[in-house]
Amino acid sequence: MTTVAIDFGTSNTVISILEVDTQQPKSLRFPNLSRVFVGVNPQGERVEYPVIPSLMFIKLGNNIILGEGVISQRLGLSQSYPPERLFKKFKRDLAGDYQPPAIQIDGINYNSVSISELFIQAIWTEIKKQNIEPSHLIFTVPVGAFERYLDWFRDLGQKLNVPQVSIVDESTAAALGYAIKNPGQLILVVDFGGGTLDLSLVKTVTNSHENNSLRAEVLAKSEAYVGGEDIDVWIVDDYLHSQNLTPEQVGKISYQNLLEIAERLKIQLSKNPTASESWFDDESFMSYELKITREKLEEILEYRQFLQQLRDALDEVLTFALKKGISKNDIEQVLLVGGSCLIPAVQQLIISYFGKAKVKLNKPFDAVCHGALAITQITEIDDFLRHSYAIRLWESYSKSYVYHHLFTKGTKYPYQLDQWLTLQAANNGQTEIRLDIGEVGEMTQTEIAFDALGRMTSSTLQHQESYRSLDTQGKQVCVAKLNPPGAAGFDRIAVLFEVDFRRTLLATVKDLLTGEILVNRGEIYKLK
Repeated sequence: MTTVAIDFGTSNTVISILEVDTQQPKSLRFPNLSRVFVGVNPQGERVEYPVIPSLMFIKLGNNIILGEGVISQRLGLSQSYPPERLFKKFKRDLAGDYQPPAIQIDGINYNSVSISELFIQAIWTEIKKQNIEPSHLIFTVPVGAFERYLDWFRDLGQKLNVPQVSIVDESTAAALGYAIKNPGQLILVVDFGGGTLDLSLVKTVTNSHENNSLRAEVLAKSEAYVGGEDIDVWIVDDYLHSQNLTPEQVGKISYQNLLEIAERLKIQLSKNPTASESWFDDESFMSYELKITREKLEEILEYRQFLQQLRDALDEVLTFALKKGISKNDIEQVLLVGGSCLIPAVQQLIISYFGKAKVKLNKPFDAVCHGALAITQITEIDDFLRHSYAIRLWESYSKSYVYHHLFTKGTKYPYQLDQWLTLQAANNGQTEIRLDIGEVGEMTQTEIAFDALGRMTSSTLQHQESYRSLDTQGKQVCVAKLNPPGAAGFDRIAVLFEVDFRRTLLATVKDLLTGEILVNRGEIYKLK
């Protein structure tokens, strides 16, 4: 029986196991699925990092091709293998508030949920082929993940029939992997991947009274929904604008080819000051030449507010830490993980905050997955909410929604409110009370435009609240059934809310008329 960790990424997915004999993490390599990045460890030794590109192509007959097989066969890049059958960035769509409409292929509808499940289940089949029988499955998720995203992983774990399923956020996982060997140190992880930027400040403490077991404390977090996949799009859009072309003019196939070239150029710029590549489209008979320098890439990143979002996230973590009496100088190690951390401008910005001696880039691709396996050695993780829980109410006179906050962002959980919320029936004869309960998160937006001379200009980052109901069907949550029915205008129930160790919202509901406890610590978004 083995512990398996899955770091499901926007660009790449990593699968690791905790080897039974050595209790050391090991990344798995799968024939026809994995591609291998090569690096050098701190000892100067050559290291291979196997990853599975998060790509899926649906061939005729609903034949599914994953990962490196999509790249090696150049699927989605020609008329024979059209881009309409290619799925990428489905992890980001799965986590997002807006769900793109389903795409029908050969009479079957595919969306981000079904594609993500097919992707993980196909990998799961390959894991079983390696004679691995998982007893504990650990999923990693973005720091700012909402409950409906976490529920998807919990449900998937049940479908895979795994005895134990755990979820840990990505940057915290990487911090645990390092801190497990260095208890007592303050570790900041900057996880900058294909779809998200996640930061987590973690400290591990030895519990001497519990056989020297380790307890982890998460001190600060921050996140932004921006990553390497965005950079590829920006490089292509900048190139097309310089040629007075639009994506519609070059067509879907050419645009996908340009995105692939942009990704390769971005990777080349991690080692070289300039990069260029030519490509001839033998279907449209058009030739393209993309040439970019590090200076130009940094200009694009600044205009697109990419680096500013990194600054904002760093500032948020440091401000949060300072409120707990922790200064920037107290942070002992800053670990960079994720492909976007290979960008020189990103590294330079982080070094400017903390100094070169503290910043490490040892395991950019597998630190999160390997670190997730460390939770098997930690007895307790103290964490806090990255979003507020709130009840959304409609105000008829202002014709707008208002929020009654239950728990605010930054609340350490598990936590129970100390005051009951009293609610009335809205109508005579009302037999149940429903509430629109959800999470409120902060989102950032920026607007890019080109002036008359073709120069990019960008607006200031705008912050706004994003509300997501806990109920995936978008229905209001039934918190109580009334017997006898309620009367309008009279106090009828009192509710005491709490968040448990799984970050699930619970409620205890008391009927003020009968004195009966209608619900005792119920998972309210699952009440029927």
